[in-house]
Amino acid sequence: MSRSQKYISVLLERLPKWELRSYEHQTSLDRIRDKISSAADIQAELQSLYRVKGFADFALSLLWIADKVEKDPTMDESTLSEETLVFEKFRQGIGDVSDSSEESGPIVSLSGLPSSSSESEPAIPEESPYVSEPSLTPEPTLDTTWATAFQSPGQTSQSSGDSNLEIEQEHGFAHLLEKFMESVQSGNDERTKLMSDLINTCNTVIASASAAADYKEFCQLLVEFLQYISDNQFLDDVRVMNIVSNIQLPTTQWAQSEKDNRAGLLNPAIDVLRDYKTMFE
Repeated sequence: MSRSQKYISVLLERLPKWELRSYEHQTSLDRIRDKISSAADIQAELQSLYRVKGFADFALSLLWIADKVEKDPTMDESTLSEETLVFEKFRQGIGDVSDSSEESGPIVSLSGLPSSSSESEPAIPEESPYVSEPSLTPEPTLDTTWATAFQSPGQTSQSSGDSNLEIEQEHGFAHLLEKFMESVQSGNDERTKLMSDLINTCNTVIASASAAADYKEFCQLLVEFLQYISDNQFLDDVRVMNIVSNIQLPTTQWAQSEKDNRAGLLNPAIDVLRDYKTMFE
């Protein structure tokens, strides 16, 4: 993975996808990140994304950032202004823009600086090699290489689409919990953000009409546990490490199993979370 590809991948992972209005939009963002992260040629992949209807500005922002990273070896982590710009362009592309979004703060330009409030589009640097590229004219329909990233349940059969989204969400949740466990064990600075991501993901599951009852119960208990250790500043406590380790494996086994073979797999994790307070008394 090149420096620019890693930079873009981490940037996309940092975007606050829980702010998106629907789970389908969150899934699309995850798919885009996975596709870019695994691409053999990030420039070609982003140029392909540019051709997806409505996503020219989103792709262009990533192309511009990738080009900056290649030219500047000191760029290690994305900035808030870059993340804000990219997230705004993604929301515009997916049609997930709130009525008040245009009133919440200055417009972010591609130069990384706030632009005049009278500007309707961010300023594109003249030195960008992608502005006048004749082959980058957006097409009226989805580029076929990106079709799966933006495919919604309505574009295939409703039942199979919903099932695929649920499976991806469950796998993503198990992976997020695993990352949180690893961050707690290593004590890295990502713990707080991962904990927040877990809480937001759990709340999405709890509000879902299609999620299984044991999955919802587990998520409800996990939210209570995470809020408890956050409120009491127990994140570095060895007891937290033990609890998270004990619930992570059953969750992964549950997510990787077929739906018909999941009965009881979450019970060990649920039992641990039901009694977590006894470990702190």
